[in-house]
Amino acid sequence: MKEKVYSVDNYWDMNVLAGIADYDGKPCYYTNIFSEAEDDWTNEYLLTPLTEDIFTLGLEIWNYWLYWLRTYNQTKVPHQVEYAKQRKNHSFDFLMKADVDTEECLKAEQNYQNHLVFDHYLKANQPTVKAKGVFNGKIDGTDTFVEWTNHENL
Repeated sequence: MKEKVYSVDNYWDMNVLAGIADYDGKPCYYTNIFSEAEDDWTNEYLLTPLTEDIFTLGLEIWNYWLYWLRTYNQTKVPHQVEYAKQRKNHSFDFLMKADVDTEECLKAEQNYQNHLVFDHYLKANQPTVKAKGVFNGKIDGTDTFVEWTNHENL
């Protein structure tokens, strides 16, 4: 059965590595399993169920990423990684006073806070399922589906 993919947060050489997708109709965070023996990514994934509020945060993070991609030429707000580095070195008030549109900075700060909560949730909750995944559709997570097979509860 094909399941909806909400985000493709990471990929390498056309291998889908991480993101949010339904598993048995419920949202989960999926992460690809790397094979040290083969020195390559596998088609196996660990799935961590998401609560409704964490799922909502994940979608907000994904939508911010899509927004950033669309507007990176018009905005002075850096990508999440650069923003996080700046945020660790300076206060948010300092960033607000920098030569950055306040509305853009507020969006980046909200996204940063969402990331902190989302990442904390994933660190505190272990995957519950291991499954093989075959992804179809666009790599940007729109019109993307996955078919999970060989399910194994952990």
